[in-house]
Formats: sequence, structure tokens, C-alpha cells
Amino acid sequence: MSGLFSLCARCAKGIFVALTSVAVLSAPNSLGAQGSTGAALSAAREADTTSLLSAARISALPASTRGEWQAYVLRSTSSRVIDEALLGAELRMLGKTAMVTAPMLKESFDYQPRSMTPDFLRTDSARKMADNMVTFQTPSGGWSKHVSFTDGPRQPGQSFFSENDKWQYIATVDNDATTSEIRFVHDASLQHKDKRYESSVIRGVAYLLHAQFPNGCWPQVWPLQGGYHDAATFNDNAIVEVMQLLDDAALGKMTYVPDSLRAQSAKAVNLAIQCVLQAQVVVHDTLTVWGQQHDPLTLAATSARSYELTSLTSKESASIVDFLMTHTDADPRIPARVHAAISWFEHNKILGYRYEQQAGLIADASAPPLWARMSEIGTNTPIFSNRDGVKQYKYDALTDRRIGYGWYADTPNGTLKRYAKWAQTHPRSASRGSLQ
Repeated sequence: MSGLFSLCARCAKGIFVALTSVAVLSAPNSLGAQGSTGAALSAAREADTTSLLSAARISALPASTRGEWQAYVLRSTSSRVIDEALLGAELRMLGKTAMVTAPMLKESFDYQPRSMTPDFLRTDSARKMADNMVTFQTPSGGWSKHVSFTDGPRQPGQSFFSENDKWQYIATVDNDATTSEIRFVHDASLQHKDKRYESSVIRGVAYLLHAQFPNGCWPQVWPLQGGYHDAATFNDNAIVEVMQLLDDAALGKMTYVPDSLRAQSAKAVNLAIQCVLQAQVVVHDTLTVWGQQHDPLTLAATSARSYELTSLTSKESASIVDFLMTHTDADPRIPARVHAAISWFEHNKILGYRYEQQAGLIADASAPPLWARMSEIGTNTPIFSNRDGVKQYKYDALTDRRIGYGWYADTPNGTLKRYAKWAQTHPRSASRGSLQ
């Protein structure tokens, strides 16, 4: 994946130290007055650009890995400069200093092939959407989130992001962003044979390859934004969706992706599997599941937004297990890792309730099992938090984050069904759940 952004070796170290020690000028402004302590803490967490990949942290790494992480940060910084240069030039041309926000979509674009059929993709509406979509692709090759692609193409001076005029989430794999756009544009290109679409898809795949950490995982935002966005992000299935897309590219399912990118995609998926296995949380020498976020360097579970505490996560872990079960032969450790995660699901299911995001937790003796979205590492006790970041052990303790966040998940039910079939050819060993 080298060659797109190259820097001379004799100046790389100096540039790295300088760039990682300077505050990003386009970061969000200071908070000012907030309506509540919880809101202030939540906003501060979102605005934090302290890098998890700082020069100091990377300098402390062993010499064998330090250089590749320094090169990774330099590649990110170079991409950020290119992205910002486009907007800077457009704003100067317009005589303006602030970006106009992109048109907002409440829910991020999520490509659903079952509803967006080939018949739909052949329509003028789908073609206009694809035309607009490629204009919102960043120079580095990704997309932001919560952007409407039915309101026309991106205009000069218009941000790639819709929620504010700060440099945030440009670009990201959060909330299905980038992977969904690549898939939509790819499938639209099969119907319209448009070279712009083909180029967009290739750039999108290259973006994902360049954004991959040296250890195989991905950050939520790349070029790096700082703060929790730099963490290896399983939350909302970000890493799994990237792995699935690159796996499709490697297998030739992404038409016209060149052989060189197919080969790189295959290597990227294999490296990602190694990162996933390394990140699986171990408690008292027993394998469990995964966190929503993991430190990019140590791969220890970590926190994100103020109410997303360091924890074990059920929803995202189920998707990870699903992916591993379809790649059993990729690593001899996978069967034991899958069995261990399934054991955790079996021991931590919640019976007698159903959950609706707007209504909350509802007693229902006939409901299928639920799992807490977040469980405390070491005790497996469900944990919750309001925007103040204080750990709570009861759902009823929630106030400002009670509604609108998925505090429980039923996703593992489907994983358990698929596991039952998979286990017929991959039976549990006597050492199930142990560290292997």
C-alpha cells in the first residue's frame, strides 16, 4: 500500500514530530456554556482531538513496529492536507472563510441491495443519486456520514459533512459510511457503465486500504481526527463492514477492481483477522468477546462517547463471530475463539424482556433473549451511562440517554442459530473458552 503518499526518509521523522505536536486549526471550537454538566462532558468528549497515535506513544513502541506507525500517521496527515486544500481553494475562490454544510440525512445512507434492486438502479433517480454521491467523495477517497444524496451534487465551498461546519468525520466508516457508498456506486456502475463510477469505486477501495492500521484494524475516521475516533472501531460494525467489502473485492465480486487492489484487499482481510483475534478480551485467562472500541496500539478495550464506557459489547461481537465463522480456515485459532465468544453469549443472555429504542425495556415473558449492549469487563454485569459518563448498573438510572440509544441487542440470537450449524463441523474442544 505504499506509493500513494511518499516522503523522503531523511525528513520523515522531523515532519512526524512537528505535525503530531501541532493542534489541528480546523478542530471544533471551545465549548462555551452548556445546558448541563452531562451535555458539556459529552460535547468535550466529541471535541477532543488528543491523538491516540501521538508522537510520544508511537516513539515508545519497539523499533520493529515504530516506523510503520510513524509512516501511517504521515500518510494520514498527507491525506488530510490534500482534503483540506480542496476546500481551502474553493473558499478562497468564493471569498468565504467557512464551509457550507452538506445536505443532512437523519440516518446515514445504508445501501440495501434487497430493496435497491437492479431495476431500481437502472432508474433516473438512482443514476442521479450516484452522480451526486461521487461528488461527495473526498480527495482521499472516502465519504462522510448523514449526507443526503438526493439534494444535488456537492457545490464549491460545501463540506463533505452535514452536521456542522467543522472538520469532522471527513471521511469515516461510522454508521455504514464509505462502505455503503462504494457498494451503491459499484452496483450502479453495472447498470450504467459510467467510468466516473468505476473510478470512484477503485478510489474507495484504495481509501480503505490506506486507512488500515499497521496491525490490521481500522479507525472510525480517516484521515485521523483524534480523540476516540482514532480507536480501532468495532462499534456499529465499522471494522466488520470494511472487512466484508474488502473480502468481496479480493474474491472478484467488485467488478473492475484491478488485480493489484484485489491482492492488497486479500492481504488486508487476513491482517484484519489477526487484529480481531488479538483484540478479543481475555479475563482471568478466559477468552470473552470484544469491546466497541479498542486502543489502536495496545488493542485493549477502551471508551468512546461519554456514555459509551469501556466494556464488552454484545451486538458488535455477534457480527465479528459471524465473520469469523465464514473464514474458519484463515487461522487455526478461529474455532476456539468462536466457541469462547458463544460461551459468553450463552452465559449472559437476559430473559423475560423485549427492548424498543423509543419505548425502552418492556417485560415480556415470551420475548427471545436479549443481551446488554455493554457489559462490565470482569463481572459481565450490564452497564449504562448518561452523558455525564457515570457508570450505572440499572437501566432505570438512565435519564438523558434513556431513549434513542440501543442499550440492548438481540443480534446474538441470529449468530447462535448460525453457530449451531457451523458447530456441526467445528465441535467444541475440551478446552473451550480457554486462552489459545
